[in-house]
Amino acid sequence: MTKVLSLFELNQLIRTVLENSLPDTFLVTAEIASCDVKNHCYLTLVDKEEDAIRAEIKAVIWAGRYKEIAEIFERETGARLSKGIKILFQATVSFHERYGLKLTINNIDPSYTIGELAVKRREILERLVKEGLIEKNKGLEFPLVPQRIGIISSSTAAGYEDLMTHLTANVYGYRFVTKLYEAVMQGDRAEASIVNALGQCAADAPRLDVIVIVRGGGGQLDLQCFDSYEIGKAIALFPLPVISGIGHQRDVTVTDEVSHSRAKTPTAVADMLISRVRDFEDRVDSLAHALTEGARTLTRDMKDGLSVLSRRVQVAAGNKLLNNFHLLNACSKGLRYAFKFMQNEHQKLRGRESNISHLDPLNVLKRGYSITYRSGKAVKSAAEVKIHDSLRTILHKGELLSRVEAGQSEKSVRGNRDKIREGMANLKLYE
Repeated sequence: MTKVLSLFELNQLIRTVLENSLPDTFLVTAEIASCDVKNHCYLTLVDKEEDAIRAEIKAVIWAGRYKEIAEIFERETGARLSKGIKILFQATVSFHERYGLKLTINNIDPSYTIGELAVKRREILERLVKEGLIEKNKGLEFPLVPQRIGIISSSTAAGYEDLMTHLTANVYGYRFVTKLYEAVMQGDRAEASIVNALGQCAADAPRLDVIVIVRGGGGQLDLQCFDSYEIGKAIALFPLPVISGIGHQRDVTVTDEVSHSRAKTPTAVADMLISRVRDFEDRVDSLAHALTEGARTLTRDMKDGLSVLSRRVQVAAGNKLLNNFHLLNACSKGLRYAFKFMQNEHQKLRGRESNISHLDPLNVLKRGYSITYRSGKAVKSAAEVKIHDSLRTILHKGELLSRVEAGQSEKSVRGNRDKIREGMANLKLYE
């Protein structure tokens, strides 16, 4: 018959078996699911596979060892033991009849935790590279004058205060318009809080120039929330350049790798923004100086050019005037010659007109001559008429109608012709 055991006896048996069959200590890796320090440090440790918990156990670091272990861990990693951290520890397995199975942690290796963070960071970066996100935000054009700044930080963070002090008290008197998007910057809620703040910034993107993520200094484990795929993806897809200034120098987080620009400290972020505005002002001053000098040089060159053109115009005008003067002088001489020629021709014309006037039949008739017509034709010879022919004689004043009664001999006609020639000679006719 099976012996009936009390619960205490059963737990005693389990304790005896465990203590006799297990080694004194074990090296174990696990993730801290909870950490509660009340003189002693009480932990809940879990083992996950793809975010599913496959093992869980309670652990304790007794007060006598906790102070030393915690100091070494914080000095090496820059962070305190807290939820979400993976640790490699040396532990003893113990079983208590009342409190059950428990691990007693005797030591923790900080280098393992640091290495785990590096592995996690590398895996996230490889995933972002594979998805084409790692350089996406870096490809955005940085604004020439970044003055509207969205700040993701905690209002109580020393880094936020440093950033604001440096921006508002800059020696150049530049004015920056800032808006704080409150977020938790470390611990369990940091990742979701920062992603939510980035979402708020995206809604305000048309009214912002750049986004800045800042916090104060901290240890390596204090910054593990920035080794986040969700934060990295949100930054990569953000429509504005993101500047990372989360206050560390030794290691580069996923946030740093994905951001458009990185500064070591919040103060360095402020210097980056101030320098950008200063560079723009210097470029404007340089362009203004170049424009002034260019205008001055252009004016001087144009003045010199106008002076040369003026001299050329003056010389050309003088030469033209001189040529025109000679031409005008020649034309004047030609006109005077032509006028004299016309006067001479006029005199000749008047002479010919006078001659023609003397030959005008009317003028001839004035001197007593007459013209006799027979049948409408002038009679030039007595032989052209016959006895009884009707004749019409034109005189200077009036005309006569007559009939031929008799004619003269040719000899008499020649005599009359000679008298006519003599009379014409006396008129001194000219060609």
